[in-house]
Amino acid sequence: MMTEIQNISFDVPDLIEVYGFGSYFRSANANDCDILLVVRNNSSDLGRLHFDLSQCFYQLGEKLSVRFDLTILTEQENARKPLLEHDILVPLYTKK
Repeated sequence: MMTEIQNISFDVPDLIEVYGFGSYFRSANANDCDILLVVRNNSSDLGRLHFDLSQCFYQLGEKLSVRFDLTILTEQENARKPLLEHDILVPLYTKK
């Protein structure tokens, strides 16, 4: 999954961080895979970016037989740590 996520980040330059959270990362009995995607603050068309990322992760989910539940935040939104599990996120990818 890590390689595929890296490939998505190459295709979507505004995607800068990817984290996992939820039951998929805590137990073997998960219905879906919760993913936090952090995008650049200055992304020009957030609606289109959301659509593109949703499509990419849908296709990845089809390939891996996993249903992804995406949360997409800008860098500024992510800095506020709005998720209940924000302090236990599992880092999956960071653009260097």
